[in-house]
Amino acid sequence: MSTIYSAFPTPPWATTLILLGIAIVLLYMARSSAHGAINSLFRALYNGLRMGSRSVALAEQRLSVRNRDVLLALGRDHAERELNREFFRINKFVERDLGGYPQVQRTIQEQITQINEDYKASAEVPPPSPEWVHAVESVAKLHVEKGNNSLTAQILEDIYKASEDQHRDTLQEYRQAMAERHTRLRQMAPYWRKLSNSIDQVGKHLQELVTRAQNVDRQMEQFQEIDRGTDKAARRLKASNSIQFCVALLFVLFGVGGAFFNFHLIALPMSEMVGAAARVGGVKVSDVAALVIIFLEITMGMFLLECLQWTRLFPIIGAMDDKVRIRIAIACGTILLVLAGVEAGLAFMRDQIAADHAALRASLAGTAIPAGEAVNTWIPQVTGMFLGFTVPLALTLIAIPLEYLINTGRNVFGMLLEYLLRLLSIGLRLLSAVSRNAGRLAIHLYDILIVLPLWLEGIWLASRRAARAANDGAELSRLDSVDSTTNFYSGTKVSKNA
Repeated sequence: MSTIYSAFPTPPWATTLILLGIAIVLLYMARSSAHGAINSLFRALYNGLRMGSRSVALAEQRLSVRNRDVLLALGRDHAERELNREFFRINKFVERDLGGYPQVQRTIQEQITQINEDYKASAEVPPPSPEWVHAVESVAKLHVEKGNNSLTAQILEDIYKASEDQHRDTLQEYRQAMAERHTRLRQMAPYWRKLSNSIDQVGKHLQELVTRAQNVDRQMEQFQEIDRGTDKAARRLKASNSIQFCVALLFVLFGVGGAFFNFHLIALPMSEMVGAAARVGGVKVSDVAALVIIFLEITMGMFLLECLQWTRLFPIIGAMDDKVRIRIAIACGTILLVLAGVEAGLAFMRDQIAADHAALRASLAGTAIPAGEAVNTWIPQVTGMFLGFTVPLALTLIAIPLEYLINTGRNVFGMLLEYLLRLLSIGLRLLSAVSRNAGRLAIHLYDILIVLPLWLEGIWLASRRAARAANDGAELSRLDSVDSTTNFYSGTKVSKNA
Protein backbone atom coordinates (compact mmCIF):
# COMPACT_ATOMS: atom_id res chain seq x y z
CA MET A 1 0.00 0.00 0.00
CA SER A 2 2.86 2.38 0.84
CA THR A 3 4.43 1.56 -2.56
CA ILE A 4 1.26 2.70 -4.31
CA TYR A 5 1.20 5.93 -2.33
CA SER A 6 4.90 6.51 -3.02
CA ALA A 7 4.26 6.33 -6.78
CA PHE A 8 2.22 9.54 -6.58
CA PRO A 9 3.62 12.89 -5.54
CA THR A 10 0.36 13.88 -3.92
CA PRO A 11 -0.51 13.30 -0.26
CA PRO A 12 -2.01 9.94 0.68
CA TRP A 13 -5.49 11.30 1.14
CA ALA A 14 -5.39 12.90 -2.28
CA THR A 15 -4.05 9.68 -3.76
CA THR A 16 -6.88 7.77 -2.09
CA LEU A 17 -9.44 10.16 -3.52
CA ILE A 18 -7.89 9.90 -6.98
CA LEU A 19 -7.87 6.10 -6.89
CA LEU A 20 -11.41 6.05 -5.54
CA GLY A 21 -12.52 8.35 -8.32
CA ILE A 22 -10.81 6.21 -10.95
CA ALA A 23 -12.44 3.08 -9.49
CA ILE A 24 -15.85 4.74 -9.49
CA VAL A 25 -15.38 5.85 -13.09
CA LEU A 26 -14.31 2.35 -14.12
CA LEU A 27 -17.27 0.82 -12.28
CA TYR A 28 -19.55 3.32 -13.96
CA MET A 29 -18.16 2.51 -17.36
CA ALA A 30 -18.61 -1.24 -16.73
CA ARG A 31 -22.09 -0.80 -15.28
CA SER A 32 -23.98 -2.52 -18.11
CA SER A 33 -21.57 -5.45 -18.27
CA ALA A 34 -21.55 -5.80 -14.48
CA HIS A 35 -25.35 -5.79 -14.38
CA GLY A 36 -25.44 -8.47 -17.07
CA ALA A 37 -22.85 -10.59 -15.25
CA ILE A 38 -24.70 -10.29 -11.94
CA ASN A 39 -28.02 -11.12 -13.59
CA SER A 40 -26.50 -14.11 -15.41
CA LEU A 41 -24.81 -15.41 -12.27
CA PHE A 42 -27.84 -15.22 -10.03
CA ARG A 43 -30.15 -16.39 -12.82
CA ALA A 44 -27.98 -19.49 -13.24
CA LEU A 45 -27.98 -19.99 -9.48
CA TYR A 46 -31.76 -19.54 -9.39
CA ASN A 47 -32.33 -21.99 -12.25
CA GLY A 48 -29.97 -24.52 -10.69
CA LEU A 49 -31.71 -24.33 -7.33
CA ARG A 50 -35.12 -24.58 -8.97
CA MET A 51 -33.97 -27.58 -10.99
CA GLY A 52 -32.52 -29.17 -7.85
CA SER A 53 -35.76 -28.51 -5.98
CA ARG A 54 -37.76 -30.04 -8.82
CA SER A 55 -35.47 -33.08 -8.96
CA VAL A 56 -35.70 -33.59 -5.21
CA ALA A 57 -39.49 -33.22 -5.38
CA LEU A 58 -39.67 -35.86 -8.12
CA ALA A 59 -37.41 -38.15 -6.10
CA GLU A 60 -39.66 -37.59 -3.08
CA GLN A 61 -42.71 -38.51 -5.15
CA ARG A 62 -41.07 -41.67 -6.49
CA LEU A 63 -39.97 -42.61 -2.98
CA SER A 64 -43.49 -41.97 -1.69
CA VAL A 65 -44.94 -44.28 -4.35
CA ARG A 66 -42.31 -46.89 -3.56
CA ASN A 67 -42.96 -46.64 0.18
CA ARG A 68 -46.68 -46.97 -0.45
CA ASP A 69 -46.16 -50.07 -2.59
CA VAL A 70 -43.87 -51.68 0.00
CA LEU A 71 -46.26 -50.75 2.80
CA LEU A 72 -49.25 -52.23 0.99
CA ALA A 73 -47.27 -55.36 0.08
CA LEU A 74 -46.23 -55.84 3.69
CA GLY A 75 -49.77 -55.21 4.89
CA ARG A 76 -51.14 -57.62 2.26
CA ASP A 77 -48.73 -60.33 3.38
CA HIS A 78 -49.60 -59.75 7.02
CA ALA A 79 -53.33 -59.81 6.23
CA GLU A 80 -52.92 -63.06 4.27
CA ARG A 81 -51.11 -64.64 7.21
CA GLU A 82 -53.85 -63.49 9.58
CA LEU A 83 -56.57 -64.85 7.29
CA ASN A 84 -54.78 -68.18 6.87
CA ARG A 85 -54.35 -68.49 10.62
CA GLU A 86 -58.00 -67.61 11.21
CA PHE A 87 -59.19 -70.13 8.62
CA PHE A 88 -56.94 -72.74 10.19
CA ARG A 89 -58.47 -72.00 13.59
CA ILE A 90 -61.99 -72.25 12.16
CA ASN A 91 -61.09 -75.55 10.52
CA LYS A 92 -59.74 -76.92 13.80
CA PHE A 93 -62.79 -75.60 15.63
CA VAL A 94 -65.17 -77.24 13.18
CA GLU A 95 -63.27 -80.52 13.31
CA ARG A 96 -63.02 -80.50 17.10
CA ASP A 97 -66.37 -79.11 18.20
CA LEU A 98 -68.75 -79.29 15.27
CA GLY A 99 -67.26 -82.45 13.79
CA GLY A 100 -69.15 -84.47 16.40
CA TYR A 101 -72.43 -82.77 15.60
CA PRO A 102 -73.94 -85.98 14.05
CA GLN A 103 -73.21 -87.77 17.32
CA VAL A 104 -74.77 -84.90 19.25
CA GLN A 105 -77.77 -84.98 16.93
CA ARG A 106 -78.16 -88.73 17.41
CA THR A 107 -77.89 -88.30 21.19
CA ILE A 108 -80.53 -85.58 21.12
CA GLN A 109 -82.84 -87.77 19.06
CA GLU A 110 -82.37 -90.69 21.45
CA GLN A 111 -83.09 -88.42 24.40
CA ILE A 112 -86.20 -87.07 22.69
CA THR A 113 -87.36 -90.64 21.93
CA GLN A 114 -86.77 -91.71 25.52
CA ILE A 115 -88.64 -88.68 26.81
CA ASN A 116 -91.51 -89.41 24.41
CA GLU A 117 -91.68 -93.04 25.54
CA ASP A 118 -91.60 -92.05 29.21
CA TYR A 119 -94.28 -89.49 28.55
CA LYS A 120 -96.51 -92.06 26.87
CA ALA A 121 -95.87 -94.55 29.66
CA SER A 122 -96.86 -91.97 32.23
CA ALA A 123 -100.31 -91.51 30.72
CA GLU A 124 -102.92 -91.34 33.51
CA VAL A 125 -105.36 -94.28 33.86
CA PRO A 126 -108.95 -93.01 34.41
CA PRO A 127 -110.50 -93.71 37.83
CA PRO A 128 -113.46 -96.11 38.24
CA SER A 129 -116.61 -95.05 36.41
CA PRO A 130 -119.35 -93.22 38.32
CA GLU A 131 -121.81 -96.14 37.67
CA TRP A 132 -119.72 -98.40 39.83
CA VAL A 133 -119.74 -95.82 42.56
CA HIS A 134 -123.52 -95.47 42.37
CA ALA A 135 -123.91 -99.27 42.49
CA VAL A 136 -121.83 -99.45 45.60
CA GLU A 137 -123.89 -96.69 47.20
CA SER A 138 -127.17 -98.53 46.30
CA VAL A 139 -125.87 -101.77 47.83
CA ALA A 140 -124.86 -99.93 50.94
CA LYS A 141 -128.30 -98.35 51.24
CA LEU A 142 -129.95 -101.70 50.60
CA HIS A 143 -127.92 -103.20 53.39
CA VAL A 144 -129.15 -100.58 55.74
CA GLU A 145 -132.83 -100.82 54.75
CA LYS A 146 -133.16 -104.64 54.81
CA GLY A 147 -131.06 -105.38 57.76
CA ASN A 148 -133.77 -107.70 59.39
CA ASN A 149 -133.32 -110.52 56.80
CA SER A 150 -130.29 -112.42 58.00
CA LEU A 151 -129.58 -114.27 54.72
CA THR A 152 -130.03 -111.18 52.63
CA ALA A 153 -128.06 -109.23 55.12
CA GLN A 154 -125.27 -111.77 54.96
CA ILE A 155 -125.25 -111.68 51.17
CA LEU A 156 -125.30 -107.95 51.12
CA GLU A 157 -122.61 -107.87 53.76
CA ASP A 158 -120.45 -110.12 51.61
CA ILE A 159 -121.15 -107.99 48.56
CA TYR A 160 -120.33 -104.90 50.54
CA LYS A 161 -117.10 -106.37 51.80
CA ALA A 162 -116.16 -107.57 48.31
CA SER A 163 -116.89 -104.16 46.85
CA GLU A 164 -114.89 -102.48 49.61
CA ASP A 165 -111.99 -104.85 49.02
CA GLN A 166 -112.17 -104.31 45.29
CA HIS A 167 -112.37 -100.56 45.78
CA ARG A 168 -109.40 -100.65 48.09
CA ASP A 169 -107.43 -102.81 45.66
CA THR A 170 -108.37 -100.54 42.78
CA LEU A 171 -107.34 -97.47 44.76
CA GLN A 172 -104.08 -99.15 45.70
CA GLU A 173 -103.38 -100.05 42.10
CA TYR A 174 -104.22 -96.50 41.06
CA ARG A 175 -101.89 -95.05 43.64
CA GLN A 176 -99.15 -97.47 42.63
CA ALA A 177 -99.66 -96.56 38.96
CA MET A 178 -99.51 -92.87 39.82
CA ALA A 179 -96.31 -93.48 41.79
CA GLU A 180 -94.82 -95.27 38.80
CA ARG A 181 -95.87 -92.40 36.53
CA HIS A 182 -94.30 -89.87 38.89
CA THR A 183 -91.16 -91.97 38.96
CA ARG A 184 -91.03 -91.98 35.17
CA LEU A 185 -91.61 -88.25 35.13
CA ARG A 186 -88.77 -87.81 37.60
CA GLN A 187 -86.62 -89.99 35.38
CA MET A 188 -87.37 -87.64 32.50
CA ALA A 189 -85.67 -84.71 34.29
CA PRO A 190 -82.05 -85.88 33.61
CA TYR A 191 -82.90 -86.37 29.96
CA TRP A 192 -84.37 -82.88 29.84
CA ARG A 193 -81.19 -81.50 31.45
CA LYS A 194 -78.98 -83.44 29.05
CA LEU A 195 -81.05 -82.25 26.14
CA SER A 196 -80.89 -78.66 27.38
CA ASN A 197 -77.12 -78.89 27.92
CA SER A 198 -76.62 -80.40 24.48
CA ILE A 199 -78.68 -77.66 22.85
CA ASP A 200 -76.86 -74.97 24.87
CA GLN A 201 -73.50 -76.44 23.89
CA VAL A 202 -74.45 -76.50 20.23
CA GLY A 203 -75.70 -72.91 20.56
CA LYS A 204 -72.40 -71.81 22.13
CA HIS A 205 -70.42 -73.49 19.38
CA LEU A 206 -72.56 -71.88 16.71
CA GLN A 207 -72.24 -68.49 18.42
CA GLU A 208 -68.47 -68.88 18.55
CA LEU A 209 -68.49 -69.89 14.90
CA VAL A 210 -70.53 -66.77 14.08
CA THR A 211 -68.04 -64.63 16.03
CA ARG A 212 -65.12 -66.15 14.16
CA ALA A 213 -66.95 -65.65 10.87
CA GLN A 214 -67.49 -61.98 11.71
CA ASN A 215 -63.80 -61.67 12.54
CA VAL A 216 -62.94 -63.26 9.20
CA ASP A 217 -65.32 -60.85 7.43
CA ARG A 218 -63.64 -57.89 9.10
CA GLN A 219 -60.18 -59.12 8.19
CA MET A 220 -61.32 -59.87 4.66
CA GLU A 221 -62.65 -56.33 4.35
CA GLN A 222 -59.31 -54.96 5.53
CA PHE A 223 -57.51 -57.23 3.08
CA GLN A 224 -59.69 -55.99 0.22
CA GLU A 225 -58.97 -52.38 1.18
CA ILE A 226 -55.25 -53.13 1.22
CA ASP A 227 -55.51 -54.95 -2.10
CA ARG A 228 -57.30 -51.95 -3.64
CA GLY A 229 -54.66 -49.64 -2.17
CA THR A 230 -57.04 -47.15 -0.57
CA ASP A 231 -55.78 -44.15 1.39
CA LYS A 232 -57.57 -45.39 4.50
CA ALA A 233 -55.66 -48.67 4.40
CA ALA A 234 -52.37 -46.84 3.80
CA ARG A 235 -52.93 -44.51 6.76
CA ARG A 236 -53.87 -47.43 9.01
CA LEU A 237 -50.80 -49.39 7.94
CA LYS A 238 -48.54 -46.37 8.49
CA ALA A 239 -49.81 -45.90 12.03
CA SER A 240 -49.60 -49.63 12.73
CA ASN A 241 -46.05 -49.90 11.36
CA SER A 242 -44.88 -46.89 13.36
CA ILE A 243 -46.27 -48.36 16.58
CA GLN A 244 -44.83 -51.81 15.81
CA PHE A 245 -41.45 -50.27 15.00
CA CYS A 246 -41.32 -48.41 18.32
CA VAL A 247 -42.38 -51.49 20.29
CA ALA A 248 -39.93 -53.75 18.43
CA LEU A 249 -37.12 -51.23 18.93
CA LEU A 250 -37.88 -51.11 22.65
CA PHE A 251 -37.73 -54.91 22.94
CA VAL A 252 -34.53 -55.06 20.89
CA LEU A 253 -32.98 -52.53 23.26
CA PHE A 254 -34.06 -54.76 26.14
CA GLY A 255 -32.34 -57.64 24.37
CA VAL A 256 -29.17 -55.57 23.91
CA GLY A 257 -29.24 -54.83 27.64
CA GLY A 258 -29.61 -58.55 28.35
CA ALA A 259 -26.68 -59.34 26.05
CA PHE A 260 -24.59 -56.67 27.80
CA PHE A 261 -25.42 -58.24 31.17
CA ASN A 262 -24.65 -61.71 29.81
CA PHE A 263 -21.31 -60.47 28.48
CA HIS A 264 -20.20 -59.18 31.86
CA LEU A 265 -21.43 -62.40 33.45
CA ILE A 266 -18.97 -64.53 31.47
CA ALA A 267 -16.18 -62.04 30.65
CA LEU A 268 -14.17 -62.70 33.84
CA PRO A 269 -14.07 -66.53 33.61
CA MET A 270 -13.33 -66.28 29.87
CA SER A 271 -10.29 -64.15 30.70
CA GLU A 272 -9.02 -66.99 32.88
CA MET A 273 -9.69 -69.57 30.17
CA VAL A 274 -8.44 -67.68 27.09
CA GLY A 275 -6.02 -65.25 28.70
CA ALA A 276 -6.38 -61.59 29.52
CA ALA A 277 -3.04 -60.47 28.04
CA ALA A 278 -3.73 -61.30 24.40
CA ARG A 279 -5.41 -58.58 22.36
CA VAL A 280 -6.79 -58.28 18.85
CA GLY A 281 -6.98 -54.73 17.56
CA GLY A 282 -6.86 -53.33 21.08
CA VAL A 283 -9.67 -55.63 22.28
CA LYS A 284 -9.09 -58.47 24.71
CA VAL A 285 -9.33 -61.93 23.22
CA SER A 286 -11.42 -63.00 26.22
CA ASP A 287 -13.98 -60.30 25.42
CA VAL A 288 -14.05 -61.43 21.79
CA ALA A 289 -14.58 -65.04 22.92
CA ALA A 290 -17.43 -64.00 25.22
CA LEU A 291 -19.06 -62.06 22.38
CA VAL A 292 -18.67 -65.06 20.07
CA ILE A 293 -20.49 -67.29 22.58
CA ILE A 294 -23.31 -64.75 22.92
CA PHE A 295 -23.62 -64.36 19.14
CA LEU A 296 -23.67 -68.14 18.71
CA GLU A 297 -26.50 -68.39 21.25
CA ILE A 298 -28.51 -65.69 19.49
CA THR A 299 -27.85 -67.33 16.10
CA MET A 300 -28.95 -70.76 17.33
CA GLY A 301 -32.04 -69.21 18.87
CA MET A 302 -32.91 -67.42 15.62
CA PHE A 303 -32.51 -70.63 13.60
CA LEU A 304 -34.60 -72.52 16.16
CA LEU A 305 -37.46 -70.02 15.91
CA GLU A 306 -37.10 -69.99 12.14
CA CYS A 307 -37.42 -73.78 11.98
CA LEU A 308 -40.46 -73.61 14.25
CA GLN A 309 -42.00 -71.09 11.80
CA TRP A 310 -42.29 -68.45 14.51
CA THR A 311 -40.29 -66.04 12.36
CA ARG A 312 -39.73 -65.73 8.61
CA LEU A 313 -36.38 -64.03 8.27
CA PHE A 314 -35.01 -66.78 6.00
CA PRO A 315 -37.55 -68.00 3.41
CA ILE A 316 -35.27 -70.86 2.39
CA ILE A 317 -35.72 -72.46 5.81
CA GLY A 318 -39.49 -72.18 5.56
CA ALA A 319 -39.36 -73.87 2.15
CA MET A 320 -37.55 -76.93 3.53
CA ASP A 321 -39.19 -80.25 4.21
CA ASP A 322 -40.80 -80.63 7.61
CA LYS A 323 -38.50 -83.48 8.62
CA VAL A 324 -35.41 -81.47 7.73
CA ARG A 325 -36.68 -78.48 9.65
CA ILE A 326 -37.42 -80.63 12.69
CA ARG A 327 -33.91 -82.08 12.59
CA ILE A 328 -32.37 -78.62 12.30
CA ALA A 329 -34.57 -77.40 15.16
CA ILE A 330 -33.46 -80.31 17.36
CA ALA A 331 -29.81 -79.64 16.52
CA CYS A 332 -30.13 -75.90 17.21
CA GLY A 333 -32.00 -76.54 20.47
CA THR A 334 -29.33 -79.02 21.59
CA ILE A 335 -26.50 -76.59 20.80
CA LEU A 336 -28.38 -73.82 22.58
CA LEU A 337 -28.84 -75.93 25.70
CA VAL A 338 -25.16 -76.90 25.63
CA LEU A 339 -24.11 -73.24 25.35
CA ALA A 340 -26.50 -72.31 28.16
CA GLY A 341 -24.95 -75.05 30.31
CA VAL A 342 -21.48 -73.73 29.45
CA GLU A 343 -22.54 -70.25 30.54
CA ALA A 344 -23.91 -71.67 33.79
CA GLY A 345 -20.51 -73.27 34.43
CA LEU A 346 -18.74 -70.00 33.56
CA ALA A 347 -21.00 -68.15 36.00
CA PHE A 348 -20.05 -70.67 38.69
CA MET A 349 -16.37 -70.12 37.87
CA ARG A 350 -16.89 -66.37 38.08
CA ASP A 351 -17.89 -66.55 41.75
CA GLN A 352 -14.93 -68.81 42.50
CA ILE A 353 -12.53 -66.47 40.70
CA ALA A 354 -14.00 -63.43 42.45
CA ALA A 355 -13.54 -65.15 45.84
CA ASP A 356 -9.94 -66.06 44.97
CA HIS A 357 -9.20 -62.47 43.92
CA ALA A 358 -10.69 -61.15 47.16
CA ALA A 359 -8.57 -63.58 49.19
CA LEU A 360 -5.46 -62.60 47.19
CA ARG A 361 -6.04 -58.89 47.74
CA ALA A 362 -6.59 -59.50 51.44
CA SER A 363 -3.37 -61.51 51.71
CA LEU A 364 -1.40 -58.86 49.82
CA ALA A 365 -2.80 -56.18 52.11
CA GLY A 366 -1.79 -58.24 55.14
CA THR A 367 -5.33 -58.57 56.43
CA ALA A 368 -7.52 -61.60 56.84
CA ILE A 369 -11.22 -61.93 56.25
CA PRO A 370 -12.94 -62.12 59.64
CA ALA A 371 -14.71 -65.38 60.23
CA GLY A 372 -17.80 -63.59 61.48
CA GLU A 373 -18.21 -61.72 58.20
CA ALA A 374 -18.24 -64.83 56.03
CA VAL A 375 -21.50 -65.40 54.21
CA ASN A 376 -22.93 -68.37 52.45
CA THR A 377 -21.44 -68.39 48.97
CA TRP A 378 -23.89 -70.87 47.53
CA ILE A 379 -26.62 -68.23 47.15
CA PRO A 380 -24.71 -66.04 44.62
CA GLN A 381 -23.33 -69.16 42.96
CA VAL A 382 -26.77 -70.67 42.40
CA THR A 383 -28.12 -67.29 41.30
CA GLY A 384 -25.26 -66.83 38.84
CA MET A 385 -25.70 -70.33 37.44
CA PHE A 386 -29.45 -69.78 37.09
CA LEU A 387 -28.92 -66.49 35.27
CA GLY A 388 -26.18 -67.99 33.13
CA PHE A 389 -28.57 -70.72 32.01
CA THR A 390 -31.78 -68.68 31.56
CA VAL A 391 -30.44 -65.45 30.02
CA PRO A 392 -29.20 -67.20 26.81
CA LEU A 393 -32.57 -68.90 26.44
CA ALA A 394 -34.32 -65.56 26.89
CA LEU A 395 -32.04 -63.92 24.32
CA THR A 396 -33.29 -66.34 21.68
CA LEU A 397 -36.68 -64.61 21.72
CA ILE A 398 -35.05 -61.42 20.45
CA ALA A 399 -35.55 -62.80 16.93
CA ILE A 400 -39.28 -62.04 17.08
CA PRO A 401 -39.00 -58.26 17.72
CA LEU A 402 -35.96 -58.19 15.43
CA GLU A 403 -38.12 -59.48 12.57
CA TYR A 404 -40.74 -56.81 13.23
CA LEU A 405 -37.99 -54.18 13.48
CA ILE A 406 -36.56 -55.19 10.10
CA ASN A 407 -39.94 -55.39 8.37
CA THR A 408 -41.24 -52.10 9.74
CA GLY A 409 -37.89 -50.29 9.69
CA ARG A 410 -37.91 -50.19 5.89
CA ASN A 411 -41.17 -48.26 5.85
CA VAL A 412 -40.33 -46.05 8.83
CA PHE A 413 -36.94 -45.00 7.44
CA GLY A 414 -38.52 -44.59 4.02
CA MET A 415 -41.09 -42.20 5.48
CA LEU A 416 -38.34 -40.29 7.31
CA LEU A 417 -36.32 -40.04 4.09
CA GLU A 418 -39.45 -38.89 2.29
CA TYR A 419 -39.95 -36.10 4.84
CA LEU A 420 -36.27 -35.11 4.57
CA LEU A 421 -36.50 -34.92 0.78
CA ARG A 422 -39.62 -32.81 1.09
CA LEU A 423 -37.87 -30.44 3.48
CA LEU A 424 -34.84 -30.33 1.17
CA SER A 425 -37.07 -29.49 -1.80
CA ILE A 426 -38.72 -26.68 0.14
CA GLY A 427 -35.32 -25.42 1.29
CA LEU A 428 -33.94 -25.37 -2.26
CA ARG A 429 -37.02 -23.53 -3.46
CA LEU A 430 -36.56 -20.93 -0.73
CA LEU A 431 -32.88 -20.59 -1.63
CA SER A 432 -33.84 -20.06 -5.27
CA ALA A 433 -36.18 -17.24 -4.27
CA VAL A 434 -33.45 -15.78 -2.06
CA SER A 435 -30.94 -15.99 -4.93
CA ARG A 436 -33.27 -14.08 -7.25
CA ASN A 437 -33.71 -11.29 -4.71
CA ALA A 438 -29.99 -11.45 -3.90
CA GLY A 439 -29.21 -10.69 -7.57
CA ARG A 440 -31.42 -7.62 -7.44
CA LEU A 441 -29.80 -6.61 -4.17
CA ALA A 442 -26.32 -7.01 -5.69
CA ILE A 443 -27.30 -4.76 -8.60
CA HIS A 444 -28.58 -2.10 -6.23
CA LEU A 445 -25.43 -2.35 -4.10
CA TYR A 446 -23.33 -1.97 -7.25
CA ASP A 447 -25.29 1.15 -8.17
CA ILE A 448 -24.73 2.52 -4.66
CA LEU A 449 -20.95 2.37 -5.27
CA ILE A 450 -21.32 4.55 -8.35
CA VAL A 451 -24.07 6.77 -7.03
CA LEU A 452 -22.17 10.00 -7.82
CA PRO A 453 -21.74 9.32 -11.55
CA LEU A 454 -25.30 8.10 -11.70
CA TRP A 455 -26.43 11.31 -10.02
CA LEU A 456 -24.46 13.42 -12.49
CA GLU A 457 -25.82 11.30 -15.33
CA GLY A 458 -29.31 11.90 -14.04
CA ILE A 459 -28.75 15.66 -13.91
CA TRP A 460 -27.29 15.66 -17.42
CA LEU A 461 -30.14 13.59 -18.78
CA ALA A 462 -32.65 15.85 -17.05
CA SER A 463 -31.05 18.96 -18.57
CA ARG A 464 -31.05 17.33 -21.99
CA ARG A 465 -34.69 16.40 -21.61
CA ALA A 466 -35.46 19.97 -20.56
CA ALA A 467 -33.56 21.42 -23.52
CA ARG A 468 -35.21 18.97 -25.89
CA ALA A 469 -38.59 19.87 -24.43
CA ALA A 470 -37.83 23.58 -24.89
CA ASN A 471 -36.77 23.05 -28.49
CA ASP A 472 -39.84 20.95 -29.13
CA GLY A 473 -42.03 23.69 -27.64
CA ALA A 474 -40.43 26.38 -29.82
CA GLU A 475 -40.82 24.23 -32.89
CA LEU A 476 -44.45 23.60 -32.07
CA SER A 477 -45.14 27.31 -31.58
CA ARG A 478 -43.45 28.12 -34.90
CA LEU A 479 -45.50 25.51 -36.66
CA ASP A 480 -48.66 26.84 -35.05
CA SER A 481 -47.91 30.37 -36.26
CA VAL A 482 -47.22 29.13 -39.78
CA ASP A 483 -50.48 27.23 -39.79
CA SER A 484 -52.45 30.25 -38.62
CA THR A 485 -50.90 32.47 -41.34
CA THR A 486 -51.66 29.91 -43.98
CA ASN A 487 -55.22 29.68 -42.85
CA PHE A 488 -55.58 33.49 -42.92
CA TYR A 489 -54.40 33.80 -46.54
CA SER A 490 -56.53 30.92 -47.59
CA GLY A 491 -59.65 32.60 -46.17
CA THR A 492 -58.94 35.92 -47.93
CA LYS A 493 -58.52 34.24 -51.28
CA VAL A 494 -61.76 32.40 -50.90
CA SER A 495 -63.67 35.62 -50.09
CA LYS A 496 -62.29 37.38 -53.17
CA ASN A 497 -63.33 34.61 -55.45
CA ALA A 498 -66.76 34.73 -54.00
